[in-house]
Amino acid sequence: MRDLIKELEKFSADKNMSYGKIAKAMGIGQSTLSEVRNGTYKGDPSAVMEKIKDFLERHKEKMRRINFSCDTDVRKRVFYAIDLVKKYVASNVSEQIIESAKIAYIVGRAGIGKTHALREYARTYKAKCIFITAENNITDTVLVRKVAKELGIATNGRTEEIKDNIKAAVKFTETLVIIDEGEHLKPKVIDVMRSIADQTGIGLVIAGTEKLKHQLLSQRGEYEYLLSRAATIMQLNSLSTEDVGKIVKKFLGSDVELYDESKLSSLINLISTTVKGSARQLNNLLTLASDIASRPENVALTDGLITEAHIKAATKLLFIV
Repeated sequence: MRDLIKELEKFSADKNMSYGKIAKAMGIGQSTLSEVRNGTYKGDPSAVMEKIKDFLERHKEKMRRINFSCDTDVRKRVFYAIDLVKKYVASNVSEQIIESAKIAYIVGRAGIGKTHALREYARTYKAKCIFITAENNITDTVLVRKVAKELGIATNGRTEEIKDNIKAAVKFTETLVIIDEGEHLKPKVIDVMRSIADQTGIGLVIAGTEKLKHQLLSQRGEYEYLLSRAATIMQLNSLSTEDVGKIVKKFLGSDVELYDESKLSSLINLISTTVKGSARQLNNLLTLASDIASRPENVALTDGLITEAHIKAATKLLFIV
């Protein structure tokens, strides 16, 4: 029993995962886990110990996931568009100029890695970056409160008061606001953020599907003035075979050296044809194919390397057509 507790403590330290989060993941109270660890639990600890054992076993079985930080065309275009707005923002700060906000619109089909690239930029940006995901029918009030929460500003009170507090907090700072799934934003909601950016010099990036582009380019006047604020409308393309190859090789890591070059090229072509430019499908396919390849009966045959047979098996399980 003590050995299992030590193993749990090592897991907590290695993963930097609090006991509160561990207890929640196991479906027990934090106080219960604490009492079991300290030997003061008054009930029968055997059921809790079984949960701890199962928890540790689950986390020994690592699920490999793809890394989207490769230098794909989607990533390059997303970073270029945001960098363009960043330059305007930096100029506003250095010259103490407040002018009409410049908005970067980023559009592309769902599932091509757009959100991953946006989040990567947000993580690596050295100044303040607020990342918001818009929900369907989001209102201007809800969006303002979301921004305020990210800034650590009180969200109670009148919306106008919250907006004033946001403006005071970000004026002449190199703050970027990135809003994903922007196709859900009505013109009035975009205009609220445009207004804040107009009066503070911050940057605004709105990313969405092709629907967002159609809205902006429509003949409806309600979008016209928002379109006039565009620093760019960056069109994203689906993943090319070259991009798929970069992601696959990064996924394989050091194991890539174990693959025959011609067979790896053939494997990448098959994967690219199967996922049809979708990063989301690529993630699902590679993860499942890797899991299939790592099964004991398959490891004995291919030493754990992913083969075309594994890709085809994963394709059937995912019902990719």
